[in-house]
Amino acid sequence: MSEKTINRNFIPAIVWSNALLPILAEGHLLRLPIEGLSMYPLLVGRRDEVLLADVKGKKLRRGDIVLYVRQDGTHVLHRIHHVDLNNYYMFGDAQTWIEGPINEDNVLGVAISVIRKGKAIECNSFGYRFISQIWMVMRPARPLILKIIDRIPIIVKILNIILRPIHSK
Repeated sequence: MSEKTINRNFIPAIVWSNALLPILAEGHLLRLPIEGLSMYPLLVGRRDEVLLADVKGKKLRRGDIVLYVRQDGTHVLHRIHHVDLNNYYMFGDAQTWIEGPINEDNVLGVAISVIRKGKAIECNSFGYRFISQIWMVMRPARPLILKIIDRIPIIVKILNIILRPIHSK
């Protein structure tokens, strides 16, 4: 797809979010593809999707994944680090810094499921919350952990070469 085609078909987030928020408010869900790397490794861009619900009437808490809009109009899908009165502090799973305060009025939706390879993972399931909470606590060590994760394919290849059986003729 050429750059001209992408630009011609591109709909700014502010336009689609204004059109979809009333639909979410009616109780419908929005399936949103993930783009970018800020939520890696728990969410992978161009592989995973999230199922978003309206935030009205929900008590959001640490670890919830939310779609919010920054003051500059950028729409972001990140995890809640902590809540302070009517403000949220967010961060991506691949990040170590915390962004905020984000006013509750800027939070547009909350992920209720992650869709990975066609299968739904409930965001409130014990297993998913457990893994995400562990990952949140490991925030200071994330850069090192991500470097190790990125090198795993190389390590596996090296081990396969070293451990490959020697074929005799």
